[in-house]
Amino acid sequence: MRLTLLMILLTAATIQPSVAQSFQKHHITAGLGAALPGNELSNVYNNAVSWTFGYGYRPIRYLQGDFGFDTVYNAARVNEFINNPQFGFVRIRDFEYMIPMGGRVVLPMADGKFQLYSGGGAAYLRYTERLRQPSQFFNIACPICQARSGWGHYFLVGGDAALTSGGALRVGVTSRIYQGTTDGPSVGEIPAVKTRDRWINTYIHLSLSF
Repeated sequence: MRLTLLMILLTAATIQPSVAQSFQKHHITAGLGAALPGNELSNVYNNAVSWTFGYGYRPIRYLQGDFGFDTVYNAARVNEFINNPQFGFVRIRDFEYMIPMGGRVVLPMADGKFQLYSGGGAAYLRYTERLRQPSQFFNIACPICQARSGWGHYFLVGGDAALTSGGALRVGVTSRIYQGTTDGPSVGEIPAVKTRDRWINTYIHLSLSF
């Protein structure tokens, strides 16, 4: 990771100053992809659909601070039901949340038409069971739903390309590798003990920059 960041910094330093004069500072990103669990999750969780949302701020062209929210759907394959007197049997499903907080080094190429980036930081992990609510107007409590959480870190690598001449709209691919530990009750088949977890989340995303 350190070598990758160093290479990007050295390459960025060679770019002509005229290219670095204009850039967007705010970046809002949303994407859809897949999450692959590993380490002690590999035998109890499954590959699953995931989506991401994030915000990045660049004080300078080559550095960006990041805050994001990744959601993984039904990786634990929870398939339980609760019997509600009003709505009957309501399904319980699981969600896995990752909140990355860090930064990245950005390498613009071809006058900003393309970008490569790499970075990392801290991450909060939470796995929870939730009811599939029958209506947006009702909120049924779930006394048997469990949750577990913990902290770790992440590393990211990716790139994007401008879809508009000014680079306000971009499409790209990014992978985040999460490493951390979670503790708490069992969610799915994961044991109710502290576990070492890994996730590899890869997304195709759109970014709005301004």
